[in-house]
Amino acid sequence: MAIGRITRVLLAAASASLWTCHVLAETGFLTNGAGDGFKCAGVYGSLAEHQGRRSAIELEIPPVPPSDIAIAIFDYPDSRWIGIPVKEGTKLPDEQVGLPSAFINSERDPESTDKSAGMHRFTVCDNETMAMRLCTEIDRGRPLINDRDDNGKPRLFNSIIYSDYAMLNRSGPGYTRLEYNQWLSAHNRTDDHSDQWRSKPRTTTLEGATLEWLADGTLKIRYLVNTTGYFCVNAASSRDFTARAEWVNSYGLLPASEYPKMYIYLALTIAYSGIAVAWAFMSWRVWAEILPVQNQLLGLVCLLAVDMGMNFGFWKHYNSTGAPSMVYSVFTLVIDAGRNSLSFFMLLVVALGWGVVRPSLGKTMIRCILLAMVHFAAGCLYGAGILFRDPHESGPLGLVYVIPLSLSMTLFYTWTLSAIIGTTQLLADRQQSYKLAMYNKLWRLLLVCLVLLFAFFVLNILHTVFYNLVSVAARSWKWRWFWTDGWLNIEYFVGLSIILYWWRPTSQNYRYSLEELAGDEQEATDRDEAADHDSFDNPRMGENLELDDLGIATAMPKPVSISGDDVRF
Repeated sequence: MAIGRITRVLLAAASASLWTCHVLAETGFLTNGAGDGFKCAGVYGSLAEHQGRRSAIELEIPPVPPSDIAIAIFDYPDSRWIGIPVKEGTKLPDEQVGLPSAFINSERDPESTDKSAGMHRFTVCDNETMAMRLCTEIDRGRPLINDRDDNGKPRLFNSIIYSDYAMLNRSGPGYTRLEYNQWLSAHNRTDDHSDQWRSKPRTTTLEGATLEWLADGTLKIRYLVNTTGYFCVNAASSRDFTARAEWVNSYGLLPASEYPKMYIYLALTIAYSGIAVAWAFMSWRVWAEILPVQNQLLGLVCLLAVDMGMNFGFWKHYNSTGAPSMVYSVFTLVIDAGRNSLSFFMLLVVALGWGVVRPSLGKTMIRCILLAMVHFAAGCLYGAGILFRDPHESGPLGLVYVIPLSLSMTLFYTWTLSAIIGTTQLLADRQQSYKLAMYNKLWRLLLVCLVLLFAFFVLNILHTVFYNLVSVAARSWKWRWFWTDGWLNIEYFVGLSIILYWWRPTSQNYRYSLEELAGDEQEATDRDEAADHDSFDNPRMGENLELDDLGIATAMPKPVSISGDDVRF
């Protein structure tokens, strides 16, 4: 019974990471201040609407307080060309321009990779840059775009860069620099001092974006995303302002970094369902020889299929409604932490030989229970951290809920591997070859899983610490699901599949029965080789063999017994 649960440990705390709290896709608030007006998120591009929705970035700026705001929306790799780098009055060659210019009007960029000392990057069109002939009057206030290469040819960008200057007021609609230039061009005029056209609510279509002015002066910008990428919104002003940005995907309301989880759990649901059907068929073929552990393994696989199906349903519902159920999330968090702790506990006591070679573990059982309780608390802490923290908020705080779980899991694994070594030695002394083979294979499997788990936590910690760097996030946002849900689920699935293969229903099931008798098994092996194992009519299959059947004398020495108090951690 316990063997059927041992592979649950490979998943550890993966399921707890499912319940991340978002509302209505990916959102961010921009305000005045160094770095506070710069937000990025991944978006899967679309060229047409899907179920009435198209991928876009929507920016909403209220008129209170009234502000003049420089705005840039772009794909992160194009941030290299936001602003024009100048050294000693000369524009810097392209090969010396690095990534990125993270903030408009930022004097220092902590991630800048510009390769020239003494360089200054001008980011906004103003009197100084106009005097340097980097821009003209019609671009005043707009973020500067380095849109020409060293040969003066137009530069190709990953996506259209939206660069504009919005002028808001509390008395009604304002206007933007691009909107104003477009109106002048449409009416063949070079200047206009009338405010009749710009004082009314309206919708203006520009290249790559749509502007909507409401009667109260609120500005809504909708930037269409045609290509998949990591898109940034950068806003800056000399006065206070507040803006709300939302990254919308055509597939639904899930953040782009979370979207692959839906299909991961769908694939796992199908895989576990297929295994359950195959296992049931194999069990039917040798029903008379089935061991209780094999029935419980079938129940475990069915439970996993239901579990993965519920996770898929959760993300599917989330994608449709834009918000998870908090009550359901907390409930699942606790259940998952308890399930994982119980799995580790069952693995440990089986490794110690409980129910296999020892009827009791004595005081050692109390230590096992205490460690399971500590792991349960660490699992709840980890799940709560994932549930209540923004997945894009990174830094040392994330280690608070990662380290306790990793330590408790390390203790479990270390003790379990040590216990397996002791139990295998005991089985070798008792000459119980089939149990010994099973424990040896289990030890090697756990050792591999331990190495992979250690690698996971090291890489996950590094990813958590460095994800706050925009350059790192821009390269890894598509694979964020792998660190939160993918690795451990896949590792668990592979480990479980290996154990299922070892314990698959066959006509030789009795060899691995936990009721295997102690003593010399050579005669039993010789009898097995002489028997027709492929016949389902073999009357001796599955029978409880007596000592006389095995040819063992009734005067056989009594097997050595070791109490639980002899086991130490």
